[in-house]
Amino acid sequence: MNGASEGAPAESRAQTVWPFDIGIVGAGIVGSHQLTREAEEVIRRSNHAFVISSGYGLTEYIRTLCPKVTDLGYLYEPGMNRLPTYQRMSAEVVSAALSEGPVCLAVYGHPWIYCYPTQLISRAAPLLGLHVEVFPGVSAFDTLLVDLGTDIAEHGIQMYEATDVLLRRRPLQTDVTAVLWQPTVVGDPTCPAGSYPRDQFVPLQDYLLEFYPADHQVKLVVSKTHPLARSTVRTFELATLADQLAGAPTVGTLYIPPAIDRPIEDDALMNFMVNAGASPQA
Repeated sequence: MNGASEGAPAESRAQTVWPFDIGIVGAGIVGSHQLTREAEEVIRRSNHAFVISSGYGLTEYIRTLCPKVTDLGYLYEPGMNRLPTYQRMSAEVVSAALSEGPVCLAVYGHPWIYCYPTQLISRAAPLLGLHVEVFPGVSAFDTLLVDLGTDIAEHGIQMYEATDVLLRRRPLQTDVTAVLWQPTVVGDPTCPAGSYPRDQFVPLQDYLLEFYPADHQVKLVVSKTHPLARSTVRTFELATLADQLAGAPTVGTLYIPPAIDRPIEDDALMNFMVNAGASPQA
């Protein structure tokens, strides 16, 4: 593998990407089965690989690619605030890059989707003269679309973190699909020690009911993390959200389909598209 990308000479691509001090790769959702060839190459070029992921067989597989591997999962403390944990994880990676670089960090899903260590490392490393490169991975959003069997082109999509929706009272467009990340840990900044009672989810349920009817059908999606497992998609009325999330696993994404259709207002463009034989979503 020469590190070249389409549209860029192999030599220039190598000069800007491969001489990293810290490479951050997405490991996907199903562990080693979704690790990209690009991510594998980053790991092979590293002297020390760090892992933040519980994906199937991931740490074991990375040990076949890199001579030194550290699973940072041991830093999680149930019931304790997650922020100091992410700071310690990031500090370990940056410290190793200074003493034994290049190093890499393999994280769950995509490195730029709700992965705070990516932000911390990307901010701190340049201050120490370290070069960081981030490489994509299969995210929970990618698997969500597959689990639902849907295309975002028809209605578009709005995505928020569930706790942030409450903190900022973010308005929701009811004619656009909504995806809420981490609803199963809403309002809790700590590393979950177990499931939550119903009261934990009542504020989120009440806020969503300000926009949607009580009988609006929503889905809680838990994507599979093992290649032989199956994803679960649970459908229920929004008015039962708190009951549905109470005692549920502390992973999952809430999918809220549109409640209304937005009418077409640009008739001239619509007529042009119809005459051209295209659909409004084409």
